[in-house]
Amino acid sequence: MGWLTVAILFLLYILSLTDRNIMALMVGPIKADLGLSDLQISLLQGPAFAFLFCICALPVGMALDRYSRRVILWLSVTIWSIAAASCGLASSFAMLAISRAGVGVGESGFSTGSYSVVGDSFPPHKVGLAMSIFIMGGVMGAGVVFLVGGPIVSAVMQGGGSVWPVFGLLQPWQEVFIITGAPGILLALLVFLFREPIRRKKTQIDEGAGYGEAWTFLKAHKPLAVATFLGFGLTYACTIGFQLWTPSYLARVHGWTPAQVGPVLGVTQILAAALMPVHGWAVDKLFKSGRRDAHLLWCMGAVLIAAPLGIGAFLVSNPWLTVVLYGLFMALVLAAASMGPTVVQVVTAPRLRGRVSALYVLVTGLIALAGGPATVGLITDKVLGDEKLVGMSLVITIFVVLLPSALLFALGRRSMRNAVEAL
Repeated sequence: MGWLTVAILFLLYILSLTDRNIMALMVGPIKADLGLSDLQISLLQGPAFAFLFCICALPVGMALDRYSRRVILWLSVTIWSIAAASCGLASSFAMLAISRAGVGVGESGFSTGSYSVVGDSFPPHKVGLAMSIFIMGGVMGAGVVFLVGGPIVSAVMQGGGSVWPVFGLLQPWQEVFIITGAPGILLALLVFLFREPIRRKKTQIDEGAGYGEAWTFLKAHKPLAVATFLGFGLTYACTIGFQLWTPSYLARVHGWTPAQVGPVLGVTQILAAALMPVHGWAVDKLFKSGRRDAHLLWCMGAVLIAAPLGIGAFLVSNPWLTVVLYGLFMALVLAAASMGPTVVQVVTAPRLRGRVSALYVLVTGLIALAGGPATVGLITDKVLGDEKLVGMSLVITIFVVLLPSALLFALGRRSMRNAVEAL
């Protein structure tokens, strides 16, 4: 039953990232129709989505420790799907920002709830592999956006605008949002195919409990908390920045169309994601053998090896070499995508997992989802002043965002060992 749970959540995570990232393939048309800048596009891809994604994690975390997680997951998928489709009805920056915020609300509940469900479905020495496979769905979702979304966007764009019943005239990019968002309203029902995992006896639940106990736990393990929340947040920020802005780099610098960018980056992203279970399997083996800081040690090494590959991707002149280096970079740095949630589940007592997971989503989401895309757009617009220098902006993020995370992982290793032994 545990693997059925992972399979369903895997599929829904693909849908989640598809709805979240489809905008990356339509930056040009959206900018042209709504008169937006790179910075405004960054705000739509980052902060507009991330603010409520993070804030809503707090009440969701408390609800997850008290009520049915399947119901919460169903509501979450339904909400984000409706909001994703409503992006297609936006006719201004403000309307699009509101719809993107709605997507953030729904995906917040899904991420937080899924971490808790997967954590309770497997023993500690198997959580790494299970979490890696689940998170792989999200990363593959980003690949599916490029692989399938590219041709869809290209085909819809060629058809021009059309008149829809009730909605009236819709531009091609608006039609794409509706086509990709609406199916999730029905797919949300898949969560009722798996059983609610057992957490603890009902007598152990303190109905009046808030976040005090979770804060106490985190303060008792400060280096681990900083490494987990800030270190993984920075790693995600750089990863998301690369995912969302590499298509624009290939379009602006090398003249690639969405129909070219989509399949190439889609396959690259999917191949990189396919290696995530290898990271999870290796870390589980290390953890089971007695290496209680295996997760942080592995991610520290992955980041240090990935950094020069990410830098080289945007310094070479051949776009195909850029794609190869980008793929190798993603294959390594994506180790952190599953190891962060895994660390939270491994070091946290079952009664606190919902709330600590919520705090994790809150902090890492603010750093990664708001900071990643916005940082690249800000550097391109305000520092370099040339949209064709977006590749250099991505190189800069390696130095100021990614590399500091390796230091944080190193500093948190002893604290993680202590936390695991205490639990």
